[in-house]
Amino acid sequence: MKKTLTAAALFTVMAMGVSGCAESILTSKTDTTSDIWTAQPDDVVAWAGGELSEEEKAYYDIAFKDFYSEYSLYVDLNGLDETNSSDEGTLKNLRQGMMESLARERVVMKKAEELGLDVLTDEEAAEINEDYEDYIGQFYTMFEEDAQNELGDTSDIAEEELKAKQQELVADYLAQFDLTEENVLKWVTNNYVYSKVVDYIGKDVTVTDKEVEDYITSFTEEAKSAYEKSVSDYEGQTEYQAVWVPEGSRRVKYILIAIDNADAAELAAERNESDADNSALDARRDELLKDIQGQADAALEKLKNGDDFDAVLKEYGANYYEGVEDQTTLLIYKSERTIPEVYEAAYELEKPGDISGLIAADNGYFILKYVSDAEITEENMEDVRQATRDGMISDKKQQLQQETLTKWLEEIDYQYDYENLNYDEPEEEASSTESTQSE
Repeated sequence: MKKTLTAAALFTVMAMGVSGCAESILTSKTDTTSDIWTAQPDDVVAWAGGELSEEEKAYYDIAFKDFYSEYSLYVDLNGLDETNSSDEGTLKNLRQGMMESLARERVVMKKAEELGLDVLTDEEAAEINEDYEDYIGQFYTMFEEDAQNELGDTSDIAEEELKAKQQELVADYLAQFDLTEENVLKWVTNNYVYSKVVDYIGKDVTVTDKEVEDYITSFTEEAKSAYEKSVSDYEGQTEYQAVWVPEGSRRVKYILIAIDNADAAELAAERNESDADNSALDARRDELLKDIQGQADAALEKLKNGDDFDAVLKEYGANYYEGVEDQTTLLIYKSERTIPEVYEAAYELEKPGDISGLIAADNGYFILKYVSDAEITEENMEDVRQATRDGMISDKKQQLQQETLTKWLEEIDYQYDYENLNYDEPEEEASSTESTQSE
């Protein structure tokens, strides 16, 4: 199970220039940013406020150095500046978010130990190592150019030597923040274990057949109501078409041999004007269509000679999408978005497989193929049921996971040293404190 890196210390490494001073930020911070930070490395800036033993409380203590090393690394990697007032709000939010993530991670790691989820199989260890290699590799890439510059002519340098130099530069860089690659491995490992715990919380979540059917029934009624209220509302929710389509709808493939986009946009804009001269606009459109007449005639001739519709679409269609196995099929019904000429031509086709002639429109020539009547089959509904079940289970899991994590955190009742962490106490916590003092 491949995991997404989301723990507190895992962030997007940006390919940008980074500083390279040798001195540790933790030992020099009071000299360089004394107006911002007053805490010492071993000062406890977050602690458990719940009813726990002293030993348990000691586990949950988070020292300033635990926070500041990761925080300052993130700040440097992302080009933020603590002396720049324009970054102040971003940095305060970052501090709060990182501290809350560290607290949540500390709580979840304890639960992992209690549940035995911190014990890793060989397969899991291999996955963690793969994640770690991917992650630390981003740091190596960041220093690749510097490594090449230090080694000089790289044409005769072995790949191992280049990587060793990159590793050396990364180690020097991390050392500024009192960090090593071991810290990075720990972050990746904790993230993996964290994901195991979250998966464990939701492992028994199920959805009944009745819940699925009730949801589909409700959603079908919603689709019908949306269509009756406004066809645009119905069209705007493409999922509606999976459970219900208007009676008489057809699925129609099309080829668009397009006129110039700018010309088409200009025509559309003028059509929408209150005093539009549609006769004059029709004449201008006909002139523009002459430029693509040869392509349109050639495409239609190939179709008349039995060429595959999708092959002709790929050769001539402005609406062809590279790499899409099943090209777009329109659901044709009376719609505010459907070009009237296209709608009328679609319903002039007598049976599935029939192909239209050239249909002139403001954006070019259309050629249509009547694919099938649009209907919701039992096979379609089985796909809908499975997708609905998967979605409902996912939603239930997320809700349970969030509720459980919140409950665990409430039991620990983390308290924060907002002054030393340099961010404002959240309003709900401040209000709660004032209420308690008042009582």
